[in-house]
Amino acid sequence: MPKVNPLRVLVIVSHRSSRLSKAQTNPEALLPKAIRLLKASHLYTPQETHPATRLVAMQKWRTRVFFVFDICHTTYDAKLGHLPEQNKLPVVVVHLSKKNTAYPANAWLSKRVNRDIALLHNAHGFDAVPPFVEDHTFGKPPEYVNPRDIALIKATCV
Repeated sequence: MPKVNPLRVLVIVSHRSSRLSKAQTNPEALLPKAIRLLKASHLYTPQETHPATRLVAMQKWRTRVFFVFDICHTTYDAKLGHLPEQNKLPVVVVHLSKKNTAYPANAWLSKRVNRDIALLHNAHGFDAVPPFVEDHTFGKPPEYVNPRDIALIKATCV
């Protein structure tokens, strides 16, 4: 069987999508839909019937949900996920709205998605494993209680 290159998928679910509620509560249920769109757009050609997928991160907003999952990233190691060199995967985008589309991410977006995944690994700490979830629906920024980088700890004055 030929070696399959890993792929990172950014899924954007708009408030115009009938799948917004599902994305907020169970984004993994949308992975098969995303993979079908990738196949139909010739952005992913599976080598197996059920490719290995991993939900890596999710960010919830009032009008959108963003989540990232990896396909066939067999060398993934949560202990090294904060390192930039561990986050150099090609990125594609699946956009679920009134119309569903899939397209390759441009260089800027690819770099941003991979950088943000490394930052989330860093922010959530040494023993954290994906999926990393940030919920912005209440208008409050996320707090990181055990980050690798102490600069992320929010100082509170007494």
